Amino acid sequence: MKRIIVLIFSLVALAGAAGPTAAFEGRAFGRDGLWRIVHGVCSPVNRLTGLAAPCLAVDREKGVATVRAPDDATHIIVTPLARVSGVESAALLRKGAPNYWADAWNERHWVAEAAGRPLAWNDLGMAINSRFARSQDQLHIHVDCVKPRLKAELARAARGRKGWFEIDLRPWAGRYRARRLRAADLDQNIFRMVALEIPRARDNMASETIAVIGLDEPRGGRGFLLLVAGGGGHAEELLDHQCRLGRNVMRD
Repeated sequence: MKRIIVLIFSLVALAGAAGPTAAFEGRAFGRDGLWRIVHGVCSPVNRLTGLAAPCLAVDREKGVATVRAPDDATHIIVTPLARVSGVESAALLRKGAPNYWADAWNERHWVAEAAGRPLAWNDLGMAINSRFARSQDQLHIHVDCVKPRLKAELARAARGRKGWFEIDLRPWAGRYRARRLRAADLDQNIFRMVALEIPRARDNMASETIAVIGLDEPRGGRGFLLLVAGGGGHAEELLDHQCRLGRNVMRD
């Protein structure tokens, strides 16, 4: 027991010394910082004690951990406990692959808690950056508020649309292919959907960036807007890491 306690304190000390902030910014572990914090600290601490520190949460059943992003007020990151390189990983396209998008959406309450106010379904979004626009080589989904100006523009552009369509968000963001999703569609493999439905995407997944944004339906239902861009982009540009949206009512 004494050895276990010493190990736990050593792991927590490592987290404090290297710090999630230092690790993510590359000062401690470079592009493996997220993996080393989650795999080397949060996971063993959770296995031994049931706690998640320094992560926000560790779900061993689903195989994911949730981490507060450094230096951002509301920004969280959801990442697999298993080693998965990023959006380009072939494992993500297999039938029966874990549904990391649904897992990440279920962690959105951490954003509202940090914001200190309720948030509506369509206040929130998720994003994965391309291989060429990310700082970490461990798959991770960014979850945060949507930029206020883009929230209104995305809702307007999606109104009445069916199938894939083009959306130009310049000068506030880039160009994307987009399609509406029902809330239940989040149970599908979003990575496979992108790989199979976007021309040439399957052979160039490393260059793809993906966002899933909460969307209110005209008759009071809920859904999502799926946005995809190639060329090494970063869909994280759609998120507001200071969550400057006005006060709304969060509906679970």
